[in-house]
Amino acid sequence: MNLNVARQHYRRIGQSEPNIPDDAHALIVMVMSELHGALERLQIAGKKGTPLPPDAMVKAMSALYVLQSSLDMDSKQDIAVPLFQVYEYCRQQVMAGFRKEPGHAEGLEKARGFIASLKDAWIGMERQARPSPDSQTVTVR
Repeated sequence: MNLNVARQHYRRIGQSEPNIPDDAHALIVMVMSELHGALERLQIAGKKGTPLPPDAMVKAMSALYVLQSSLDMDSKQDIAVPLFQVYEYCRQQVMAGFRKEPGHAEGLEKARGFIASLKDAWIGMERQARPSPDSQTVTVR
């Protein structure tokens, strides 16, 4: 993963999050959370038939760029390629909403669902990697 590129891009576009995490896992969680929120705003506007909020479109497209560019396409293709395809689907749905194509609200809803599932899985991996404060360490001798 090219964490430096993602971090630099996020700082350059001036996202609302002032503290960009140094930890790759935390950065991806933050980006996915922002993407999920932006897709939700876009989907709601699409369902109501109101104009899509420009700031949500910018956040969604920026987050998708960060997620796609941070994939390790060289050594982790079995994971990176399907993730790239999901992110690309989401990008296409945002663009369909921008162009007001028929069915764009449903496409945005599906994209939001994909990102919600990925975000939950990513957070679950983080929890597995760190022991909970309630867990006790048992030493076997």
